[in-house]
Amino acid sequence: MVLIVQPLRRQAVTPWQCSARPAGCAVWLCRAVPVRAADVNNRDTDNRKRYRVTADISYHIERYCFTEISEPARLNRQWANVLQMCREQQAGPEERVRLALLNVDYVTSFELPFRLLLLRAPQLIAAVRERQTLSQKNVLFNGKRYGCVYSMKTDISTVPDEFQYHLSHRIRRITSAGSTETPYQKIAKEVKAPRERLALALTAGLEVTALDGLFWFGCQRLAADVLRLRKSGMRIATASKTVSDTVTGTMRSIPAYRSDRG
Repeated sequence: MVLIVQPLRRQAVTPWQCSARPAGCAVWLCRAVPVRAADVNNRDTDNRKRYRVTADISYHIERYCFTEISEPARLNRQWANVLQMCREQQAGPEERVRLALLNVDYVTSFELPFRLLLLRAPQLIAAVRERQTLSQKNVLFNGKRYGCVYSMKTDISTVPDEFQYHLSHRIRRITSAGSTETPYQKIAKEVKAPRERLALALTAGLEVTALDGLFWFGCQRLAADVLRLRKSGMRIATASKTVSDTVTGTMRSIPAYRSDRG
């Protein structure tokens, strides 16, 4: 079984803010509502303006729901609180991991990239472990993929041995050319395997960032998938793109890949 990515029907939006998350959704719902200057502080306003002006790609998350089929309500609330803290603090990658470990009973290696938009989750966990003692347990994801559970708690014997995850979202990928998410959505619907989605996108001439891979192709470690494609003979060029997203409220440079047919 693979993670099913279901892009939802896109809707036009006006300036928006995050509201209450839908029932059973471990992340949150962003809806179109008027935002007054008095509702945000000056720093947030300045940051949002800067993102719109300077980012090569802006990911506008209108809806993003990542869930585990048997997730307790307690964990659901904990994750909602963590994500709120991350947005308010505009936390960097390692800080997002630290906040999750401090405030959630346990986290899994599968969910961290999707919930916190992390591109190098294993390295970030390793960095945290240099300063914090973590308990670890081997588990199974979606019936076939092995990974780990991490926790600040000493006893994690009651943590499940298997997890089933599901992701649904509605995301606008904004560049200087306008909304560019449609071809990525099309590939996600046509092909199921993450690496096959990536290969098809590159063959079609699309530029694929690490966040494109995460959102539409289900690739948690895009660089590793690119390396495998290169070993198979595909020529792939690497560049750096400045991106912003409305999940973390941050702007940073991330890898982007494109077919290099020379």
